[in-house]
Amino acid sequence: MDSTELDMITSIQAAMTLYEDRHCMGVRDADPNNPGQYSDSYTWLTFKTIGDRSKNFGHGLRQLIEPRGYLAICAANRPEWMITDFACMLHSIISVPIYCLFNDRDVAYIINNTKISVVVCDNEMLPKFTRLYSQCPSLRHIVCMDPISKTTVENANLSIHYMTDIERYGTMKYYESVPIGPTDCLTIIYTSGSSGFPKGVIINKDAFWSNFLRCYSLSYSEYVSFVYEPLAWSSGRKSVIIAFLCGGRTGFSSGDVSRLMEEMALVRPTQFGGPPTIWNKIYSEFKAALSLATANLTPDATAVEKAHLLKQFSQLIPRRCRSISIGGAMVSSAVLHFMRECFLHCLIYETYGITECGSVTVNNVLENKLNYRLESVPEMGYTLDDKPFPRGEFLVKTEQIFSGYINNTDETRATLTHDGFFRTGDIVELHTRVIGQPRVHVIDRKKNFFKLSQGQFVSPEFLQGIYNKSVFVHQIYIHGDLLSDSVAAVVVPNREYAQTFMVRNNLGKLDINKPDPQFCDAVMQDLQLIAKQESLRKHEIPSRLLIDFEPFTPENGLLTSTMKPCRPKLSAHYAERLKTTTHSIEQKLKTIIETATGRSLLLTDKNEDFMVMGGDSLAATTDIFVLLMI
Repeated sequence: MDSTELDMITSIQAAMTLYEDRHCMGVRDADPNNPGQYSDSYTWLTFKTIGDRSKNFGHGLRQLIEPRGYLAICAANRPEWMITDFACMLHSIISVPIYCLFNDRDVAYIINNTKISVVVCDNEMLPKFTRLYSQCPSLRHIVCMDPISKTTVENANLSIHYMTDIERYGTMKYYESVPIGPTDCLTIIYTSGSSGFPKGVIINKDAFWSNFLRCYSLSYSEYVSFVYEPLAWSSGRKSVIIAFLCGGRTGFSSGDVSRLMEEMALVRPTQFGGPPTIWNKIYSEFKAALSLATANLTPDATAVEKAHLLKQFSQLIPRRCRSISIGGAMVSSAVLHFMRECFLHCLIYETYGITECGSVTVNNVLENKLNYRLESVPEMGYTLDDKPFPRGEFLVKTEQIFSGYINNTDETRATLTHDGFFRTGDIVELHTRVIGQPRVHVIDRKKNFFKLSQGQFVSPEFLQGIYNKSVFVHQIYIHGDLLSDSVAAVVVPNREYAQTFMVRNNLGKLDINKPDPQFCDAVMQDLQLIAKQESLRKHEIPSRLLIDFEPFTPENGLLTSTMKPCRPKLSAHYAERLKTTTHSIEQKLKTIIETATGRSLLLTDKNEDFMVMGGDSLAATTDIFVLLMI
């Protein structure tokens, strides 16, 4: 089957028939003897089962919703998610994926903004929707993928159904499939953004289907996908549909990141894609292991140990895996280098795509059918006349480009130009070539730049990528504002390395709530050493450091739903604490003064100064000179 010759719906139906006996989608089995735990096996549904259930569910849904109505899907990754998606496609129902970690405010906004009348969810998300019902006048039906508890409360205007019952109704009454026009809306994907309410990206049928026009039948080849990214993300959903059209199978992650590698070993995918957070974690563990194993070794012995560790870490990705893609957010060059050095049995693809316009680059090379241009951002020092390469904001037009944001004309006008180009908000450097497609290197997000007190613009993601090389760093956030003359840093340390550091330096037990000052000094010194090696400017070197052992996650709001650092929330979360963080040089000055005077000094005590304590200007000058020499 060549999907380029078929309509989208025809291709999906053809795959259901052509590969009906093959395994299609699988989930990890629960341990029957230990609730909440998993066994080391997967249960697989065939293409025929997925096809039959999708058709039956579609017919059953027609009793609840008319074609062109809006239906939300909100559940963990599982076959029923895709069964619902296929059912919507077969009956021209507009699907609206909702990310499970959206808060109540955002979920209520999405339902009301899109006038959703039916929600299909799992048992875990059911309480959220029953709780929000009173805020959502358009909501009439909730369909639960799991058996419904008898204690579930039904409102007179809200009906709650069990998915199996709706499928059974679908076997009793059939409805004709409703075709979707080329420019008709097929799905609306809400992006979390970094502030304000989510924006609903309108994707029409042709734009959605153009993602899959290069899919060819792999009837005689093995194609196994393992999907960790939520299906509410366009990339996770796309991975499943590609495997489906190719006759391959998809194993779903349980969603527990601590089980990710063991589940990958069970599924043994032939390709795997994940956001930078996964690879940053693996790289962080590798840095820590290498540093601990080579602390007292010669350079030759260090090289041998590094090769040994790389071989061990390479086993995290099954040998059958042929390719790894990394995308969704910027990834540091250090992490990419590690991946290419470690996973030699895989091709490593760095992908750059945007929900609003699909795939843009692979390994920095522009897609063939993409139109683009750059616009200067002179206030930040980026222009088309920059040498050796032009730099500016990246504007693109693709086959997958969206139709606008639903019920949000202001945002649509702000991001789409009069001639149909999408403003990505990314600052890029353009490398044109005599032969082949141009390459672009993303420098940072336009809105992420900030200015310091002396007028210098700072690219935080650039600096975060550099400081991520530190053996201490698991995650890092670079902060700055108009009142500061240099950046500040929040570091989430690698906990295992931090514990070992404390033991090796006889500092006692690690206190994650009150890190030892010597540990903090060691982190700061390592960041300063990296800054020197990378020839960073003075204002790009952190002058204030905050250590926090709580990771940035979507659950605490410090990462977006697509696993990108949420800078407005990070700033709000840490700004006040950074203001009161003692400058490392101030701490050293405090120690010198205390040693010279024999008295304790609180730098924040405004009622007592150095002169009152018995010091004089000569002593102060001498101590400061000693400090500067240090």
